Amino acid sequence: MHPICHRNCMETAKYLKQKISESGLISQLNPLSCTVVLERPVDDQLVKRWQLACEEDIAHVVVMPNVTRNKVDLFVKELLECVSTHGRIEPRRHDSPLSKLLMTWEE
Repeated sequence: MHPICHRNCMETAKYLKQKISESGLISQLNPLSCTVVLERPVDDQLVKRWQLACEEDIAHVVVMPNVTRNKVDLFVKELLECVSTHGRIEPRRHDSPLSKLLMTWEE
């Protein structure tokens, strides 16, 4: 990936993480990555629409060059509507990926 594209992806990933966190949801971004990890949306339609990669009770978004701030804003809006309609997922077990994410998020 071209350095400018990579820098733009990193900035967009930071923006996505910030918007999710400001909304009160759990998210994490590795400082050297364009992948944002978040609590898995309950609605599978949202997961399919946004092509989220899920593992048990977490999902992740890989920010690519075509992901703009406008797309991030739309995704977060739909994510919050999903939470409002369907609620939030609970950790599936004490050592689930979401439980581990919660431990690092609360630190």
